[in-house]
Amino acid sequence: MRGLPLVLVLLAAIAAPGTLIAQEEGEAPPILRLSFFMCNTNSLDDALEEAESLVIPVWNELVAEGMVDSYGYIVHRWADEWNVGIYTVAESIEAVLAASQEAGRRLQERYPDGPNAFGEACPHHRDGFYAIGPSTSGDEEETDGNGS
Repeated sequence: MRGLPLVLVLLAAIAAPGTLIAQEEGEAPPILRLSFFMCNTNSLDDALEEAESLVIPVWNELVAEGMVDSYGYIVHRWADEWNVGIYTVAESIEAVLAASQEAGRRLQERYPDGPNAFGEACPHHRDGFYAIGPSTSGDEEETDGNGS
């Protein structure tokens, strides 16, 4: 039970990356929540296996239900100590928070004693919310090479 709150944060970011839809003028940009974790590399494989077998299926349900657009994780094995990132993309901060709460409820209902491997392997985290700006999605108008 101790690792459950940390797992809820993990939940707030793991499924296949979704495609971001171009914004209409005046439309609020999608929100990206990034949660970075400092994980022990010796137990990271077990934590990620648990995430993929227990947590990802719950987030896949939330994506299918339209609560969020995408959820997933990234891992690096070399660089700084913040070695796991979990992301969630949704229409608003409120949507991310509501989906996180629902994911936590479903996980608690299905697994009252866990999951715990991720929380034990990754005891430190930090979160941030970002508005997603324009990207190189290929939808932009072509230019003549001179920026016009």
